[in-house]
Amino acid sequence: MFRRSKPNDVLFLMPVRLTDEKTPRNKVRMLCCDASGKLYSSVINRSTYERARHSAETIERTKKPYATVGLETRPGEFVPASVEISPEELWALEHILEHALNKGRLPDILKRYLKPIIELDEASREAVLLEYKKRRRQPSSRTTPRVLDRLSYYPEGDIEISVPIYKAEYSYPLIVLKHLTSDDSTPDKLRKLLILDSDGDLAVISVPIQLADKIKKVINEYPKKNGTDKCAIISKYPDGLSVDYIVISQSQGRALDTLTRYFEKTGDRKQPVSDTVKTVLTTAREAFPPAG
Repeated sequence: MFRRSKPNDVLFLMPVRLTDEKTPRNKVRMLCCDASGKLYSSVINRSTYERARHSAETIERTKKPYATVGLETRPGEFVPASVEISPEELWALEHILEHALNKGRLPDILKRYLKPIIELDEASREAVLLEYKKRRRQPSSRTTPRVLDRLSYYPEGDIEISVPIYKAEYSYPLIVLKHLTSDDSTPDKLRKLLILDSDGDLAVISVPIQLADKIKKVINEYPKKNGTDKCAIISKYPDGLSVDYIVISQSQGRALDTLTRYFEKTGDRKQPVSDTVKTVLTTAREAFPPAG
């Protein structure tokens, strides 16, 4: 059943996709870290991923820092649970993720934070597993919360997405809101963009210089007409990504600018999308429908 002598509980860091990997639709590859600091990726059921999202959504409403752990019930199978952590542990978690992505290993100074986060006391662990068993017996009502976690990393070909979002896939087309200043962690051949995906979720992506230059060219090449504005669009096709633009009204351009300024001021990816911005998203989807 649920108990093993030494279950290998882990910290769920983020969903990932390996280069050229085609994960089945009912599976998600998750980047994990165990209590000893070992990093690895594990393919989990999408239902487990959805439960992790739901658990994260519940604790996020409290506005308290948290982490999502996977309680191992049998080798390779986990029950997710979001647990409250301290501000210091939140700092550690963010650096754990940074080292996991950039270096593939953790320094000892960060490893000491893992065990207190991952290893729940016996009573708390049993309570989570008991609640899980109860829920399995009940009819489920599927929900698909969107912005639920702090960080996410999901390559799409040459595009690297790294933001506080907990979702396994980004919906095309993407609206380019702004070219961002690169920092020391940005490779020389990449440039950062702030985008809004087709679901209305904000993300910061790193793209090759050539793609960033093409976006600037598309915007600057065609003059604006009176009373109109433009925004660049990244759309996805079977043979790759394409950069285009749509013509929008000045009021729609101001609405996108407001969304951008809010993000830059607060760092909050959960600014409600206005009806004006929703209209832009609809226009983008109609002009460049997802291939499939």
